[in-house]
Amino acid sequence: MDWLKANWKLVAKYAGLGAGCVAVAVAAFVGARWIAAGNEYEGELTDLAPAQAAIVIRVDNVPRRKYEIERLLEHALMQPGLGQFESSTLFKDSLGDSLDGGLYQFKQEKWDTGLERAKRDVNQLGAVLFEDILGGELVLCSDPGEGATEFIALSRVSRAVRFRWQFIDLASGFFPDEPGQPRLEYAAGVLTITPPATPENPTPTPTMIALLDDVLAVSNSTRLLNESIRLHTTAGKGMSARADYTRALALAPAERREKHVAGIWLDLDRLRKRLPPKADAGVEVSPIDRFDSLPKSVEGIYPDIFMPVNRILKADLDSRPFHVAYYGLDISEPGVLMFDQYLVAEPGRIARPEYEYLRKTWAQPAAKATHIEILPQDTMLVASYRQPLEVLYNDVFDQRARESLVGDFIVALRAPGVKAQLPNEISELAFAAAPRSYAPDASIPLGGTEFPLPAFALMFRSAGANPQAARALLEEYLNAQRGRKSEENDDTDEDEAPNPNRVVVVEKTVGGFTAYGFHDPREEDNFIRRLNRTIRAAVVGEWLVMTNSEDLLAHALASREGGLAKAPGSVWRLLPDAGSATVYLGFDQFAAYAGGPELSKVLRDNKYNTGLIEGRDPGEVRREIAAEVGTTDLSHAEVARRFNERKSAWLRECMVEGNRYEAELRADMAGMRFFRDLALITRFHGDHLHVQGVLRIGR
Repeated sequence: MDWLKANWKLVAKYAGLGAGCVAVAVAAFVGARWIAAGNEYEGELTDLAPAQAAIVIRVDNVPRRKYEIERLLEHALMQPGLGQFESSTLFKDSLGDSLDGGLYQFKQEKWDTGLERAKRDVNQLGAVLFEDILGGELVLCSDPGEGATEFIALSRVSRAVRFRWQFIDLASGFFPDEPGQPRLEYAAGVLTITPPATPENPTPTPTMIALLDDVLAVSNSTRLLNESIRLHTTAGKGMSARADYTRALALAPAERREKHVAGIWLDLDRLRKRLPPKADAGVEVSPIDRFDSLPKSVEGIYPDIFMPVNRILKADLDSRPFHVAYYGLDISEPGVLMFDQYLVAEPGRIARPEYEYLRKTWAQPAAKATHIEILPQDTMLVASYRQPLEVLYNDVFDQRARESLVGDFIVALRAPGVKAQLPNEISELAFAAAPRSYAPDASIPLGGTEFPLPAFALMFRSAGANPQAARALLEEYLNAQRGRKSEENDDTDEDEAPNPNRVVVVEKTVGGFTAYGFHDPREEDNFIRRLNRTIRAAVVGEWLVMTNSEDLLAHALASREGGLAKAPGSVWRLLPDAGSATVYLGFDQFAAYAGGPELSKVLRDNKYNTGLIEGRDPGEVRREIAAEVGTTDLSHAEVARRFNERKSAWLRECMVEGNRYEAELRADMAGMRFFRDLALITRFHGDHLHVQGVLRIGR
């Protein structure tokens, strides 16, 4: 102690020198890490995106797009129809699982609470979530499979965050290891966070985090993360070097991509391989290629119409030729969702013989959607498709479709009598439906399972058509019907007296214009008879129009107020006026029709038909039971007993399930009123399709 008192200056001198050395060493260590934190990756985030991913989602500016999403949520929450929408099976089957209970609950418990928690966690690290972590671009890659979906997220982080990351190796000694806490491990530059196990999730999936210069990589997949690390180490190119990725994005003009809140690229072929197929009409089909065709119950309402329509839909909407796709969603306008879809065909696949009908169809140039201009503003449904008539009849239809009621129209259009009045080939077909008030005489069914028709119009584009083409069409349609159904053939030999019940085409006056219709003196009252009495046809501009509504035809002939296309606030003002296919749905009008008691009862009675047993022919069921009993006697007592049991069970199911089905259908239609309208316009190209669409929410 005496020595310390005598030599305190010397001790202080060397102690200060030691402290100074430590301070210099610490400063040098920290300074070196600060300098290292300044490294910035010079490539694009998509350069580090693994090329093996099936889905790539890119958000160009997270803070700005976050504002747009929140504005859309607020607009949706203010809509009076939200409650009905969320109570419908339409919502539950599509968004119910992801939104977990409703839009308000999602916003409050998932969106707002999740963001606040993330902000708090990031603030504890001395950073700001939407400045230091998500201040700019975000790229999310995922690879769905039969099990869990693998993903990796890439974003740029600020220098302050990178600097703190430099000390994570030192901080790893202080990671918590108590039960019930996440397990944190740091090794080889990767931080692994494993959530605590729970009874619901006994083997939780760890999340791995790595910093690649200024790029933060977060992943649940060792495979995807290692690939990003490899690309960073070797200065390689990942997704950005894939020709099919860059090709799909290049189809969308830069000014359109700049409006997209998110751009989504899909490798359809990889998804076909990784996602398990599902049964579709007895055939295993990839979920990517599943087209939800018309339900059997709908097709059974009137097979003569819905069977060929279903065939057209399945053929022309076949997605198998496409190998990649790009989607962009624009929500810059409140309550308006605008989207782009680019479907790119694989060259070798689209060249196959079975897709020749698509190549012929896509070769047709786009045309102005003039049919939209002659339809009334309260039209509820429109669908058009540019396809040569010969392609439709020869390549899309099978023999059963050619012999249907729809096939009769196509046969009539191909007949010499009609072609003589058409200087140009029919290049496009369109269908439109309007509220039943336009065709009150044709809307109410007489039979239990007859389809309550709305006002409809079938339109065929052929520029320069002679007005007499309308008469020729109806006459050839009658000939097609007579040729197909010999029992209805009213033809008589020249020597015979004229048949007083013969259906003939007569001139009609509709809205002051000349049109044509049927004169049907027969007294029988069935579907065809009533349809015949309401049919009218005329040439309107470049369209040959056939309809069951004089009011609808009168509107088309007069083209009042510019029709649906020129209506104030029309959705068509947001879309190009030329295309290869169009779709329009007015949700209010459609819900009023589809949710009405007449149609819902028809659908219910057809799906749960008490005249069938378990949806099957009673004779077939009886024979099946006889085979089980081991007899060929269909009147055997045991066969009768079992048959009556199954019949009674089926009748109970028809009552209980039928009531539930009808109630759900009406609830779904009421829920659709949450939306205002939907419009799509498609352009065909030799190797891809481009769909532009608008979905408007509320009023």
